[in-house]
Amino acid sequence: MTVTELDGTSSAEVAELVLACSAVTLRNRFLMPGQPDPRDVLVRYRRYLLAGPPHGVALVAFSGRSPAGLLNLVAGEARIAELGIVVADPWQRQGIATGLASWLRAAGRWEGWTVRAVTHADNVAAKALLRGQGFRLLGGADRGEYHYELTMPGPVWEVAR
Repeated sequence: MTVTELDGTSSAEVAELVLACSAVTLRNRFLMPGQPDPRDVLVRYRRYLLAGPPHGVALVAFSGRSPAGLLNLVAGEARIAELGIVVADPWQRQGIATGLASWLRAAGRWEGWTVRAVTHADNVAAKALLRGQGFRLLGGADRGEYHYELTMPGPVWEVAR
């Protein structure tokens, strides 16, 4: 897996990724009802999907030459950002989401920021990912959704051996 940070204008990789997602995956990621159409998701959430500096970050994970996962972090209120991660169906359960989240934490760019995430109460994989990254659950389920929060740590430096 390789990770590339988008500059806010590179929509081809994001479109390819979203088009590779099932309606279930899109419904879980965007908390949408019914059978979301990927083209509608691309139009409706374009600003969020392509979040780039200085108001956010969009990271694409590639498996070979194919975009496999996308992490979006979008700044909102003062030092508060919203996190979203989606992995296309063919690459789920292969550590892509964990790799993206770990890359973001290790970068240290968002040190001290409060990062929030929301997931469906029945999305076992998303809840496990968030807990594994140190997010804390904010109360119980609210209308079938769980809300999580994490204050981002400083950069993690790898020591050469």
